[in-house]
Amino acid sequence: MFLHWAKIINILLITCIFIFLITIPTAAIKRHYTWEVTYEYKSLDCYKKLAVAMNEMTPGPTISAVQGDTIVVDVINNLLMENRGTPWSDGTDGVTQCAIMPGIFTQIEYVNNLAGTYMYHSHYGMQRGGLYGMINVSVPEGVTEPFNYDADHGIILSDWYHHSAYDQSTALSSILFQWIGEPESLLINGKGNYNCSGLAPGICNSTNPQCSPSILTVIPGKTYRLRLASLTSLSSLSFQIEVSYSKSSCFFKYNIQFFEYKCLC
Repeated sequence: MFLHWAKIINILLITCIFIFLITIPTAAIKRHYTWEVTYEYKSLDCYKKLAVAMNEMTPGPTISAVQGDTIVVDVINNLLMENRGTPWSDGTDGVTQCAIMPGIFTQIEYVNNLAGTYMYHSHYGMQRGGLYGMINVSVPEGVTEPFNYDADHGIILSDWYHHSAYDQSTALSSILFQWIGEPESLLINGKGNYNCSGLAPGICNSTNPQCSPSILTVIPGKTYRLRLASLTSLSSLSFQIEVSYSKSSCFFKYNIQFFEYKCLC
């Protein structure tokens, strides 16, 4: 009888330990990224222009993390001509910190305290075009999200000017204010389509794969989360999804939370 109960107790202990192991939250980790900022010729809307890129990418790399993780980003400014304003927290260079000088390495470290969708961008004049990206922070293992989905897609909306950031800043800050006009293109995930009529193929080429449409692949019957971010410089956008088939049904849920922060300046 004693051996019988001993076996039962051992089984219960092993079961409890196993349940504890599979339900314990995943420990937060430190995630490292290295970004090299350079000039690159890009044809994001088929029109070739000198743009600013991170690791040769425009938009920049996506940061994926879990709530509680620490993000460490090593930024190397190899533009050699311009400062890059990347504040420690948020704001304009010269207010919360100095800009990253040409040829200088700097390290940014912070903790993701809240799950959700965020974005990053440079903050120096009108240089935002090219130096931006998304930050996706997932909930820890064992935490239930507000809604269920099978997969998620990131969508970054941005405006794209063919004039340089320097020309834009000069016009907007001039004593006789000069409006720089509407952007030549609007981009979805860094892709657009400018009318190349009358322009030489070396300047604007509509067959360039860099300006091919941004495609999101979906499967009927599946539920998708869209992480939507607008990183325009001056444009306000309206985003809509068109349903092409009469028998299709789309149901949209929104989970937007607003948080109040006190300025520490």
